[in-house]
Amino acid sequence: ESGAWPWFPGGPADSFITLYLLSGFGRLHHLGVAVEMRPALKALAYADSWLMETYGRILKSGRQKENQLSEMVALYVYARSFFLKEKPVAPDAQVALDYFLGQAASHWGTLGNRLSQGHLALGLKRFGEQSTPAKIAASLKERSVQDAELGRFWRDTEHSWSWSRAPIETQALMIEVFEAVTDDKEMADGCRTWLLKQKQTRDWKT
Repeated sequence: ESGAWPWFPGGPADSFITLYLLSGFGRLHHLGVAVEMRPALKALAYADSWLMETYGRILKSGRQKENQLSEMVALYVYARSFFLKEKPVAPDAQVALDYFLGQAASHWGTLGNRLSQGHLALGLKRFGEQSTPAKIAASLKERSVQDAELGRFWRDTEHSWSWSRAPIETQALMIEVFEAVTDDKEMADGCRTWLLKQKQTRDWKT
């Protein structure tokens, strides 16, 4: 009833899987895929409530001036930014959103993975921020490696259990970043080459 999804049918609402699926609906809609959007639109109220609760806990701890940026907040910014026209952020959640957008502009470099940094670059741009997305894209480009055969890639693609370090999903998001944030076709095509090489030489785990 809240609009959230559980990990498995009949289970409790889960904030991560809800934000993850919300971002998936957003990407499909953005790409022009005909998909039923009512479940995603219903989940937006839950997502905004989650952000307000997260902000409330920070205020209660008295640590709001510290770095409170997280992978989940970055995923919220990314997922929520797809639906600003369909359903603006609830007014009572705007204070929390403004706080975390400020946190993102100040502390994006502290996130330990490129997926979350890419989430912020894309989300912030859709929220109307210009300078920080460009800085994130420039940093990502500086850290990348170019190979004539393998294309454009990063050396931090070690295996990890964490969802935020999934190498194929991260590379796909890098293509999205360089197309949408900086309109850098050469970088995006280089990222595609690496992605195709991975599919050519090994199986994709997910």
